[in-house]
Amino acid sequence: MRASDLIRQEIAAVFAKASEPIEARARCGPFGLRLGFASQALAGMFLPAYIQSTPQAIDLDLRFITAADHDLSALVPEAAEKPRLLIEDGIYSVWQPAVIPVLYAVDLTAKRGIAWLPKGDAPPWIRSRPAISLIQAMMHETPWCAVHAAAVGGTSGFALLAGEGHSGKTTAALACAKAGWLYAGDDFVAVDSETGRIEPLFCSARLRPALVDTFQDFIGDTTPVSDFNGEPRHELSLADLGNRIGGGKLRATFIPRRRGAATPEFTPARQSDAFRALLPTTAYELPGWPNEIAAKVARIAGLAPVFFADTGTTPMEIPSAFARQLERL
Repeated sequence: MRASDLIRQEIAAVFAKASEPIEARARCGPFGLRLGFASQALAGMFLPAYIQSTPQAIDLDLRFITAADHDLSALVPEAAEKPRLLIEDGIYSVWQPAVIPVLYAVDLTAKRGIAWLPKGDAPPWIRSRPAISLIQAMMHETPWCAVHAAAVGGTSGFALLAGEGHSGKTTAALACAKAGWLYAGDDFVAVDSETGRIEPLFCSARLRPALVDTFQDFIGDTTPVSDFNGEPRHELSLADLGNRIGGGKLRATFIPRRRGAATPEFTPARQSDAFRALLPTTAYELPGWPNEIAAKVARIAGLAPVFFADTGTTPMEIPSAFARQLERL
């Protein structure tokens, strides 16, 4: 039996069982999702990251399960310590071993997907953007692309914030959200590579402890703190922002960086700078179709003016600086 046939068979077996005890609906980029969780623990782990809503159409039926719920060990490669990607006959599947392994698989024809956690747990960065690789697989034959960036929108349009980790994307995005801007995400967002439309994928954020005082309004008293590989983060769900979680038209791409400016400063950059800021983590985190993803990212990088943004030393000065820069365009 071909690997794709086995995966399709196992996905069908998961869905042949009774509905999961906890169900919800959400929007994720341009798609409507039906989410099923095999336990309250799984729902508590992943549901806070999703933008719960009542989409008119369901583009993906996604189940979150563990080894205690379904035995999917037949889908784990023999060399289980190595990652595996399979794209074949309408099946997309990725095995991510790591310390806490996860298996994702989707039948793109049946619009059914599974997230299988053999140990019943997932790393914090997976909890903050659950099953994003399956969303990217669904985008493959569309103009949409999930890109490693933050995005926020004001009256003059949306700014896409591109850069590596620790560059200041989360700080800038949360500062703008706190100031009343629309929030589309701090880590990965969906972008239409033809029109420049931006849509949020998740309502999560991951905040360094040093910035807790600045963003206490978003944290509250019960925000969980993860500490994976010595990198503590406050794991935030911004679901309470309600209709201020949303998307809009790309107006500019800012590449945050810290160069010692006291207040935010902007320097013209090139489309190639935006491409280099967007592509590496996007391609690394979303396995499959590297050439197509690179082509979409290149188009996105060319849709709007690009600037380096030294975000300064006072986070709450960022929103007004971003607004002035967007208004000039």
